Amino acid sequence: MLRQREEKIKIWFEMWVGEDLAPMAAIFSDDVEYTECWGYQYFGKDEIKAWFEDWHKNNVMEAFYAKDFLHMDDNKTVVRFKMEALTKSGTERWMDGVYIVEWDENDCIKSLEEYGEGCRKTRPYEK
Repeated sequence: MLRQREEKIKIWFEMWVGEDLAPMAAIFSDDVEYTECWGYQYFGKDEIKAWFEDWHKNNVMEAFYAKDFLHMDDNKTVVRFKMEALTKSGTERWMDGVYIVEWDENDCIKSLEEYGEGCRKTRPYEK
């Protein structure tokens, strides 16, 4: 069960890189709630689909992958991830982030909250 959940999250990342929405039906519950770290919220698969398509009009996802997973109680998974994208105008975008994922009884995502750090890491005291 845990491995299947991880695979669903990995498919979500792969969808962004490949711009393929086909697997979405098997990943999210019909009444999914998705909250981005910027505060935007999407309710249901139709809103997520609209956002996904709109985002890809102006951006290219270059890398999006899970770093590791932490499974909590019966219905929660925490995922650390890395995202790198490029706007169509050439601006780089990146994020180190965390998803808090809640699962329904069918092992579909019913809630996903995203938290992210959108700046490159630096070491100001490195010698």
